[in-house]
Amino acid sequence: MIEKRIMVGHERVRKSSRARTIVVCVVVAGVVLVCGLFLLNRDDSRQVDLSTVLDQVRSGRVFTAKIVDAERRIEIITVDKKHFHAYWGEADERGAGLVDVLTKAQLPGGYSVEVPISRG
Repeated sequence: MIEKRIMVGHERVRKSSRARTIVVCVVVAGVVLVCGLFLLNRDDSRQVDLSTVLDQVRSGRVFTAKIVDAERRIEIITVDKKHFHAYWGEADERGAGLVDVLTKAQLPGGYSVEVPISRG
């Protein structure tokens, strides 16, 4: 006579193994995602004084520039691919004349001005 065995324990092993595999895959995917975000969100820009940025622009060592008006910040990339940024205050007259300085410098990569859109 052939006996029927109930394989309850074996099925539990399969289910826990699948669950463990899913949990490991989710954790690995999360770690890869977080590491990727840290690598992509790297800011290689070094903060310097506004006078340093202006000296770089006037001496012709800047390839491109971007003015972010809402943050009162200028970002530059030099000819040798170094990134710098500087901030200016409300009372700083040098910040107001940045567009004139950049226009006179005729940067090889040009410059852009980012102005926020006011809604309302």
